[in-house]
Amino acid sequence: MKIGPILDRLTFWNMPAFVESYELPVPHRAFLHEGLEVWHVPGRKDAPTVLFCHGNAGNLRFPNVRRDRFLAIHQTGVNLWAFDYRGYGRSHGQPSEFGLYQDALSVHKLARAAHLQGSPFILFGRSLGGAVATYLATEVQSPDLLVLESTFTSIFDVCASWSTPQLASQMSNSFDSQKRFRQLSCPLRMLHGTLDRIVYYQLGRALYESCPTNKEFVSVLGAGHNNLQAASLGLYEETLARWLREEL
Repeated sequence: MKIGPILDRLTFWNMPAFVESYELPVPHRAFLHEGLEVWHVPGRKDAPTVLFCHGNAGNLRFPNVRRDRFLAIHQTGVNLWAFDYRGYGRSHGQPSEFGLYQDALSVHKLARAAHLQGSPFILFGRSLGGAVATYLATEVQSPDLLVLESTFTSIFDVCASWSTPQLASQMSNSFDSQKRFRQLSCPLRMLHGTLDRIVYYQLGRALYESCPTNKEFVSVLGAGHNNLQAASLGLYEETLARWLREEL
C-alpha cells in the first residue's frame, strides 16, 4: 500500500461548517468570495492591513484559540482580513497545496484592492498558514512585513520529525518555506513556543536562520503549539502590538 497519498491527505485537517465553537464578538463582515468564506474586521482607516492565513485544524469559527488570536490582532487597530481555505468551513472544494496557494492569491487581491495606499500591508501566517503566507510574500507584491507564528521549514521536515525521512519522502506536498526564503525581500518577524510538539521549535529556528532579510525571533518559553498565546502571559499581545503598530 502506498503511504504517500495518505500522508498528503493528512496534511489537511479541515473541519466542515457545522463544526463551530464561537462567533467573533467584534464587528466584522463575513461573505463568500470566489467560493471562499472571507472575514473583514475593520480597524482604524489609516492603520495597516493584515492578511491572516490560519493554521491547519479547524476553520474560521473553530477552535476558540483562533478567536483569541483574531482578537489580539484586532486590538492593535489594524484592518484584518482572514479566510477559510477550500474545504474548510463554508469554503467550497477540496484542499491541496496548489489549491491553498490559489485561495490565498484570490483573497490577497481582494485585500490589496481595499488597502489604503501608503499604509503598511502585512502578511501573517500561523503553522501551515505560515507556508501559505510565505508563498504570497515571494510570489506577488512584496508586503511591508511578514509575520510567522509556529511554522516550519517544509512539510517534509515536519513529517520526518514525527516519523522518518524515508516515510516523509513519499509525500508530494512540500510547503517548502525554506526554499522560498531565498526570494524573500521583506522584513521577517517570528514567534514560536519552545515546547511545541507539533511543529518542533528547532524547525522554526532553522527557518528563521535561513532568512536573508531584517528579522526578529521571539521564543515563548514553555509554550506548545496550541497554547502559545495563553502561555505567553501577555508577551504575545505586546509583541503583536509592537510589530503590527508601533514599529511600522
